Amino acid sequence: MIESGLFTSLIGFFIVLTPLIFFHELGHYFAAKKSGVGVESFSIGFGPELFGYTDKNNTRWKFSLVPLGGYVKMKGELINIPKKNEEYLMESDTFLQASLFSRFLIVLSGPLANLILGLLLITSLYYFNGRYISPPIINDVLDSKPAKIGGIITGDKIISINKEKIKNFSDIKNIVEKNPNKNLSIEILRNDRIIYTNIIPVEFYDEISRKKLGRIGVTAGPPELISLTIISALKFGVLDSMNMTLEWLKGLKSLFKLELKKKDVLGPIGIAKISGTSLDRGLVSVIFLMAILSINLGLINLLPIPALDGGYIILFTYELIFRKPLSGSIQLFLLKFGFLFLILLMVLVTAIDLGL
Repeated sequence: MIESGLFTSLIGFFIVLTPLIFFHELGHYFAAKKSGVGVESFSIGFGPELFGYTDKNNTRWKFSLVPLGGYVKMKGELINIPKKNEEYLMESDTFLQASLFSRFLIVLSGPLANLILGLLLITSLYYFNGRYISPPIINDVLDSKPAKIGGIITGDKIISINKEKIKNFSDIKNIVEKNPNKNLSIEILRNDRIIYTNIIPVEFYDEISRKKLGRIGVTAGPPELISLTIISALKFGVLDSMNMTLEWLKGLKSLFKLELKKKDVLGPIGIAKISGTSLDRGLVSVIFLMAILSINLGLINLLPIPALDGGYIILFTYELIFRKPLSGSIQLFLLKFGFLFLILLMVLVTAIDLGL
């Protein structure tokens, strides 16, 4: 196995990110072609072209020098600039001549492609490799806590709480956290006998979520790898994708409140490091990282920031409401502002990555 270092991190970075960028741009590309919009170029990376080829539809497929992203250049412009040649804009296969619905679809298809890819990767991983689940078996009971007082001991298997069936340890955690200071009727399997007990979780203030949660003082045992049917794999894939989305939204909220910790910020260098680590750990680790990053990439591109897909969606929403596009000069200003903002953001997260 290659030792983790700069070379491994760079290789991991390209292995992990290049397919995600390609899939994102492929979403834009197919939506554009389905909408009758001509595509002039499809690039992985920015800047000067390294190599590529031109297909029969006159689309230039290429790899460019700076590998931090990619783009699909469609015929015409994404924004309506008044000084553009009118004859060129009137051609039927330009982006601006497409219907508003088609433009929405073209812009939305990139992020949507990443979200779908993330779900497919997680589902495939669970189906072919299995999924780690912590069984609802108590590993340790803390002294002077509600579980200990209620008679729960190590090795007890929790069958149900308030008549709600328990399938894994996460079910116990979720129910307990939602019920501080409330009586819980717990059904337990111990040495092939069913016993019952009542426990009232103590209230605990969680600094991260800023919520009052319940605690009973038990820990889970080591997770077990279980096989899943395709339906179960898809179900867990959807649930885990939704949980990742919720965690991402919580992180975004913390960012806006300036409560995000440095360890929670991940830029290009941080991604390269964990990509290299994942490469060392094997294919399963790489695929899972790709799934997480694909979902994150899709969500980031939906942010209402000019120059991102979400920014264009806001512009098209304005056009839908007011029955006319925002003036070209304002759109161009917003686009330049968006690019400047993203560059400054990239510099900031890179500085945090470097510990500056």
